[in-house]
Amino acid sequence: MNVNNFLTRILNDENYAIKINNEINNIVNLIGNGYDKNTLSKRYSKNFEFLYEFAKSRIKIKNKFSGYKFLFMDYYSSMYSTPEIIGKYRSEKLKDNDIVDIGAGSGMQSIMLSLNSDVTGIEKDRSRYLMSNINEKVYNSNAKFINSDFFELNHDYYNKIIFSDPLRPKTSEERLFSDLVPDPEVIIKRLDNIKGYVFDLPPQMKWNNIKLNGEKEYISINGNINRLTLYSKSISANNVLAVMLPENIKISGEPCDFNYDIENIGNDGYLYLPDISLIYSKLLYKIIGDDFHLIYTDNKRYVFTGNKNIKNFFGKKYNILSVTDKNNILGELKKLNAKKIFLRFNITPEEYYKMKNSVENLLSGDRNIFIFENFNSYILTELIR
Repeated sequence: MNVNNFLTRILNDENYAIKINNEINNIVNLIGNGYDKNTLSKRYSKNFEFLYEFAKSRIKIKNKFSGYKFLFMDYYSSMYSTPEIIGKYRSEKLKDNDIVDIGAGSGMQSIMLSLNSDVTGIEKDRSRYLMSNINEKVYNSNAKFINSDFFELNHDYYNKIIFSDPLRPKTSEERLFSDLVPDPEVIIKRLDNIKGYVFDLPPQMKWNNIKLNGEKEYISINGNINRLTLYSKSISANNVLAVMLPENIKISGEPCDFNYDIENIGNDGYLYLPDISLIYSKLLYKIIGDDFHLIYTDNKRYVFTGNKNIKNFFGKKYNILSVTDKNNILGELKKLNAKKIFLRFNITPEEYYKMKNSVENLLSGDRNIFIFENFNSYILTELIR
């Protein structure tokens, strides 16, 4: 049985769908218990490759979708599909519209948009089209899906919003529109009289490579950058927007490059880590005043200190407990009754876990300590809840 026949049967045979869902979820549990692929293949010889990929995908989306135990995605879709929390936020932002999702993939963004709008998802790949129809049932969605190449489809787009989350290249030194499939510029050139457009773009894309005008919206989830979405001016009049989820905090304004010199830490009592959406959107100046001191920066974070306890800071806030040189850090951690350490500076994953494990093996306290770097010093802090 090929994958399309397999998915078609799941779509049309409820009892078979229940059986397959149980098998996939059992494989998920077995993977979690340490079973390898070869061992599992002996238990599930029939359609095993399909079952295994869907199981790996469900592991990947466990924290992205509330209905993950019943969703079908290939592994690429599980990696790049828009998380449910963003899909619902975007659905509310675009509510009461007629939306066409070009390149709908396994259907999750169309399904979320359909909570508040009429949505048609167009997907060229037959397997993903079938997955979207299965997934639509999980959320009782009224989204409609068409299995076709957008560029070959004769469809009326008058007064519709065009949405697309293009496929991204696996590797590219510089993110360009021409790398995306489909290319947003090519889509727009083929359409007349649409109400507006919405494109998901790689968050790392340089602004001078974004060839369409509109609002640049950077969305973070729990402090991690997740989406850059470009909205046409007919939909949103902001220049840039930083959105922090799940708090649903929004900050807009005119973008401005942030230029501060790194300082040696003084006697400040608090350390501040601004939300990354403010960095990507060039809105950091909106929350950082003259009483902040920049002590560290890399491509993931700006780190500031200050004497004021700012209660509603847009990011994470820490108490500074100690400043030490790199030779005396273990002694300081023991004095602070540390149990776990978390390194918040530029370090390779290998070096991160090497340092973390070697130090934690010598600690017996009960506190979580977050460690930042400032020139040749380590700053030992505790997160303020």
